[in-house]
Order: sequence, then C-alpha cells, then structure tokens
Amino acid sequence: MASFSVEDFVGNGVLKDLLPTLLKEGWDDAPTLKVMNKEDTDAMNMTKQQKDALEIRSYLHDRALLQHGDKLEASGKCLPELLSTSTVDLSSQFGMKRGHVARFVDRTSACADPLLKSYAPLTARNMNSIVSRNNSNFKSYASVNSRKMQASSSIEEF
Repeated sequence: MASFSVEDFVGNGVLKDLLPTLLKEGWDDAPTLKVMNKEDTDAMNMTKQQKDALEIRSYLHDRALLQHGDKLEASGKCLPELLSTSTVDLSSQFGMKRGHVARFVDRTSACADPLLKSYAPLTARNMNSIVSRNNSNFKSYASVNSRKMQASSSIEEF
C-alpha cells in the first residue's frame, strides 16, 4: 500500500475544505483518516457527500489507486454504486486502465499478502494429519533406534 500525505489523500474534492479542521483535530495522515468512524465523522459535521468521499478514498488507498479519487468522487456516486459499475464503464467514464479496473473491483483485502493465503489456519483435520504424520515419523525413528540398540548390544556380547 502506498503512503500518501493527507493533502494527497483528500484530493481536490469535497474533503479539501475540511483539511484545516482535520489537521487541527489530529487527523493528519492517511492511515489515521481511514480509521474515522461514524462518531468521528459526525463530530466533524461531515455531510453525506464528504462521508462518501472518505469511504471512496479509503478504498482506493487500500488498493493503491488514489490517483482516481477526484474523478470517482466527482461522479457523485457512493462506493457501493461505483463497485457495481461495469468494468467497461469504469474504464471509459473514469479513465481507469485495465489493471486498475481489476484491482478496483477485487473486493478481497488489498493489504493481505497473497502468500499468507497459502498458510491457512490449521483445521482439526489438518492438525490430526500432522500429529499422525509426526507420530508415524516418531515410530519409524524409534524403530530404527531400537534396532541399532539391539545390534550394538548383540555386538557387545561377543
């Protein structure tokens, strides 16, 4: 995820007018702005349009697509409406490149490391399989050691 200044994050849309107040209240970087909740936005007296813009920009920031923020915000659509827009319209109406459209419509977490998906949490079944496999390995190891011990003790008898 790219890092942006608060000025870049709010862009040139409806949040720009709030910038001095945001900075004064300690909302001074993109990650902090993204954790704003309903109480915070209500305390700032944000309009629905400003709340929608914040939601859109947070979503774009997570996907490193903030360069499309001003155009998407200017559409007057909220995030769910934008997400239901066809890929052709996203490209033609907002000038998104094909790869950006793919990243925009991908609703999985953009922050998640794709390698982590291969390390799924252990289920009871997986755990039993591992325990069973380890138990088998232990039995094999114990059997080999036992044979070695028997062989060495029979050598000592001679």
